[in-house]
Amino acid sequence: MIKKTEIMPLILAKCPSFTPTWEKHQAFWEGEEAGNYNDLGEFATFIVDAYARQETEPIVAAFATIEELLVGGDEEVRTAAAIGFLEDVRNIASWRPFGAAVFIQWLGPKSIEAWAEIEEMWRGKTNLADVVRAEQLAAKNKPKS
Repeated sequence: MIKKTEIMPLILAKCPSFTPTWEKHQAFWEGEEAGNYNDLGEFATFIVDAYARQETEPIVAAFATIEELLVGGDEEVRTAAAIGFLEDVRNIASWRPFGAAVFIQWLGPKSIEAWAEIEEMWRGKTNLADVVRAEQLAAKNKPKS
């Protein structure tokens, strides 16, 4: 079972071209832990930028690694992979001329499921505040077991 402390070492091992960006990211945080969502957001930006540069090698490695996290990670890791990476890729790419759909070709089976769930979560919403409100309402109205 992959744990949260293993996320970034795994990504760096599988996607070594991210290392210079990772080092700058770590320097920005000046020794403080940025947290998995900030780290994965940085990785998502790197991958969207790689697509803009037409560099597919890191994209293939990234999506294979995210699939590995979704399959072999604990609940915290799976959530971070989906929300911290896949949702960020979708959001970042949505502001680019090529859009988010270009990344679908690299999704594995678990990534496709997560992508669809994220798409459903955003349906009819225009910003993150709308998504958060909807999630809070759903959690409030969820039957207690």
